[in-house]
Amino acid sequence: MLPTPAPADVVRMVAVGVSRLVRGDLTPDERERQLDMLAGLYGERTDVRHPFAPLGDQPMRTRAELRQHFAGSAGRVSGVRRFAPTNMVVHRTADPEVVVAEFAYTGTAEPGEFAVQCVFVVRVRDGQIIESRDYADHIGMARAVGRLEPLARALADGTGRASDELAGAQLSRDLALRMHAAFNALDLPAVDEIFAADFFSHPLQFRGPAAVKERWLAMRAAAPDLRTEIADLIAEDDRAVIRSRLTDGTGELLEIIRIAQGRIAELWGARTGPVRT
Repeated sequence: MLPTPAPADVVRMVAVGVSRLVRGDLTPDERERQLDMLAGLYGERTDVRHPFAPLGDQPMRTRAELRQHFAGSAGRVSGVRRFAPTNMVVHRTADPEVVVAEFAYTGTAEPGEFAVQCVFVVRVRDGQIIESRDYADHIGMARAVGRLEPLARALADGTGRASDELAGAQLSRDLALRMHAAFNALDLPAVDEIFAADFFSHPLQFRGPAAVKERWLAMRAAAPDLRTEIADLIAEDDRAVIRSRLTDGTGELLEIIRIAQGRIAELWGARTGPVRT
């Protein structure tokens, strides 16, 4: 049995793992293994936040949500030729579980060379992160990878105020990702955090998170290896459209969700037949 890694080593493994994903030079199998490794560095129940996220912090509380986050984050970065954590210094604290890591993501992208500063405050227990506050220079990262202008458009409307519609689109996107991550992990406790108390499924004509749990359990009982893979995700205001593939080869799902008060309030959907390749 391998020894349990120290908190400082866990933080370093996360930073290196993220760098490998962002560089984009992995084969599909290597990418999946890297995502599994990264997600495995977090507890099944965790609490990861980005307090300085320009479009608002969306806490991630499960390992499945972290895996989905890493997969999506890497997919939003392009043109990066070099990306690595450098000059990392990890400070111990009076609490043996908590460390503070200072480092920079440095590299080269289409706009040129960059160095993006980060400070992570991380609680590690039994070799897994159970709590993290990630303070990163999000504006600097957007500038480094040539996405400053889209971020600026997302941050402000014509009067210079934060756009409620764009913040809503981000929430809709995040809840869509959380829903699929929770289904794939069969994370039933997360259902109560994702779906509204009066949630209504139009295709199945049922209401409430309890009915969602029953449906997911029935689906997994009928097909234990069934998972979904998101192919397309479009979010606008309080709506999101998700096209996903069923891993048992029986077809695809097309879903529309509506968000209200921070949770999924309604879902419409249809299922297609087997996809021919």
